[in-house]
Amino acid sequence: MARQARCIPIVATQSISSLRSTLPGESWRTLLQGLRTKVFLTLSDDVSAQLAADLCGKAERLKPSYSLTEAGQDARVSMLTGRAAAHKSTVTAAKMYSVALDYVFRPKTFAELQNAQAIVLPYDGLNPQPPTYCYLKPYHLAVQTCYFDHVAKGAL
Repeated sequence: MARQARCIPIVATQSISSLRSTLPGESWRTLLQGLRTKVFLTLSDDVSAQLAADLCGKAERLKPSYSLTEAGQDARVSMLTGRAAAHKSTVTAAKMYSVALDYVFRPKTFAELQNAQAIVLPYDGLNPQPPTYCYLKPYHLAVQTCYFDHVAKGAL
C-alpha cells in the first residue's frame, strides 16, 4: 500500500533480531522484503549477521586445492632412520581449482565493520544492484576530503 501511495518508508532498527522479537509471527519478513534498499552497519548478533549474509546472496568462486604425491620404486625401510626409502622416487605437486558457492559477504564481515562503514543492498528505482561496501562520512567533515584521508588523519 505504501508503493501505491508513493510513500518511501524508512525503517531503522538495532538489529534484525530485535525486529523479529517486536513483530508477531513472520510479519518481520514481510516488512523486510518491502524495503528495497537495505543498509547494514555493524551487526553484533549472529542471527542478524546470518540473515544479512543470506540477503546478500552467494556467488560462484574458484577454490584452490593442493595435492602433493610421492611415489617410489624398490621401496624399503631404512635401518638407520626407520623411515621408508626408495632407490628411485618421484614427487608430484598439483594445484587444482573447483567452482564453489560462497557468500558474497560472510556473516563475520558484518560483525567486523568499522565505524562509518556499511554493506548496502542498493536499489536504484529500476533495478536492484549487487551488494557492496559503502564508506560513510559524517556531515560535519569536509566534503572535499575523501573518506580515506579522514581515516588517515584519525577523524573517523
